[in-house]
Amino acid sequence: MSSLPLSIAFGLIFGSFLSLLIPRLHQGEKGIVAGRSHCPECKHLLRAIDLLPLLSYLFQKGRCRYCKKKISFWYPITELALLSFSIGLALLYPEPKFYALHFPLLFVAVFIFLYDLRYKEIHEAILLPGILYAVFYGLTQYGWESTGLGLAIGGLFFGLQFVLSRGRWLGSGDIEIGLFMGALLGFPHILVGIFSSYLLGSFLSLILLATKKASGQTALPLGPFLMLGTVLSFVWGEKLLSLYFSAL
Repeated sequence: MSSLPLSIAFGLIFGSFLSLLIPRLHQGEKGIVAGRSHCPECKHLLRAIDLLPLLSYLFQKGRCRYCKKKISFWYPITELALLSFSIGLALLYPEPKFYALHFPLLFVAVFIFLYDLRYKEIHEAILLPGILYAVFYGLTQYGWESTGLGLAIGGLFFGLQFVLSRGRWLGSGDIEIGLFMGALLGFPHILVGIFSSYLLGSFLSLILLATKKASGQTALPLGPFLMLGTVLSFVWGEKLLSLYFSAL
C-alpha cells in the first residue's frame, strides 16, 4: 500500500489547520482547536464549503464570501506548502507506517518555517512538543549517543551565539530550533544541517544586497534557513558528508 493517498489527505487537512493555527497563535486567540473558523475581517462564521483547502480560495477569487474583503495569501501558501512537502515525504517513505512516523516532524518544520518567515519570531506551543517528539524519534532511530550529541551541538551552537551577542544575533527561540534540529538529525548530520542553513542564508543575503532589496541592517529570519538546512541534511546528509570527506 502506497502512502501517497494518505499524504495528500494529510497535506490538505493539516495544511488547512496550519493556515488557521499560525495567525491565531500569533494573535493569542482562544479556542484554537475547538473554536469555529471565521473570517478574520468580518468575523462571520465560515461554512464547510468556505474551508475547502486551496479550492475555496480559488473559487472565491481570494475574497471572503460574506464581506468580499481580500483573504490573506498566506492561507493558500501555507496549505500548498504542507501539501507539497507531504507528497515529497510520501515519495521518500512509500510505506504508510514510516510516512506517519515522520509526518509530525514535517508539520513542526513547516510551522517553524512559515511562522518565523511571517512574524520573525518563534512560538513554543508547537516547537516544544516538536522537540520532545524529535527526541523520541532520535532515540528510536539513532540511539542515545547520536541524539545526545546532536542535542548538545544544536543547543550550544545557538546558545553561545545568543549569550555572546546578548540576543543581538539571534533570539532565544533559535536555541530551541537548534535542539529540534539536533534531536531530529543526530550526530554528525546536525553539523551538515547547521552548515547548510548558514550557507543558504549567506547566499540569499548576498543576492538581496546585490539587488538592493536589503541593506546591511536588514534582519532576516533565521528559522526558514534552519529548516531548509535540516531538510537538506535529513534527505542528503550522508551524501553530503561523503562528498566532503572525499574532497579532503
